[in-house]
Amino acid sequence: MDRKSDKNTLLFDSRFMSVIFFICSIMVVGIHSYNAGSLPSNHIASYIEGFFCHGLFVAAVPIFFYLSGYLFFRNIDIINDVFKKIKTRTKSVLMPFLAWSSLYFLFYLVASSLISGLLNDPILLDPLSIVKYIIFYRYSFALWYMHQLIMFVLLTPIIYIVMKKRWFAVSLLVICCLFSVFVEDSIDIVVLNGNSRSLFQFNFFGYYLAGCLSVKFIGEVNKIKECIFRNKKLTLIITAVLLIVFSFLSSLAFDEIVPVFYKRIFVPIVAILLFIVVGLIYQKFPYPKQVSTMIVYGVHTLVGICLSFVYTPISPYLPKLAMFCISFAITSVLSCLIAYILKRYFKPIYFVLSGGR
Repeated sequence: MDRKSDKNTLLFDSRFMSVIFFICSIMVVGIHSYNAGSLPSNHIASYIEGFFCHGLFVAAVPIFFYLSGYLFFRNIDIINDVFKKIKTRTKSVLMPFLAWSSLYFLFYLVASSLISGLLNDPILLDPLSIVKYIIFYRYSFALWYMHQLIMFVLLTPIIYIVMKKRWFAVSLLVICCLFSVFVEDSIDIVVLNGNSRSLFQFNFFGYYLAGCLSVKFIGEVNKIKECIFRNKKLTLIITAVLLIVFSFLSSLAFDEIVPVFYKRIFVPIVAILLFIVVGLIYQKFPYPKQVSTMIVYGVHTLVGICLSFVYTPISPYLPKLAMFCISFAITSVLSCLIAYILKRYFKPIYFVLSGGR
């Protein structure tokens, strides 16, 4: 891969990526705050929560994967650079993944001994079972993203070879996307007690590969970005119209009428729109002092579990939509606060759980 100038290599500056990663982590908190599942799909609370949780917020993960692929290949010139990056990802991805999965395992191990009936299946404490619990994130499903990212990073030497021929790389991306739409979502594996996990997800690999290809097509992508910024008003109008259309599609997808189109085609479009909106407005705000996105992403499920014990007595007396807003807001704030406290007072723990980021 030819060495590129710093100007061309910098498709997204560090400030933009810091902002977009943080926004996406908060969107993930919003997805997991959804509580309208028991309501009819035409209920106002179900519609509003569905628009955000099954609509706009689901763009977070495609953005995560896209930027992860872009960041991996941003400064890659030779195959040795790939293996060096894999080594750094051992610290920044594998280490926090194992740390968070272990933390959730210990949490449920202690909690299940204190609260009877907390878990449907007893926790097995033989070494092999413990290893499986941790590697396949048995007690924190939100870690599936990091598990997939590890799988994709392991494939980067092959991706590097594929990207030497641009037409071959684009063909692979198209084939991967078509395969995920019409053939198979993922390769699954049964771990314990019949519980399955996705070993490899084709559609999310497509997002990751698209991020990798952005480096190869840096000139073309920059031209598109410049065109968008030259036509800000038109871009915002188109974005607003598509988001309105997307809100209606989200209600249809909730009823499983158009799930394939919704999940595989329209979600990436919304992810691009979110990119555009953030890109148009983020320069107008001062640089935010943020905590690790990895900490917020990792801790929010644990915060939500603990808060659920507080919400349960009052939830029958509040509307579903109000509970969604309260849960979303408090979980977001507490997750950021915990990340800040760890960063300020427990730096070794912060380093491990954030991957040194």
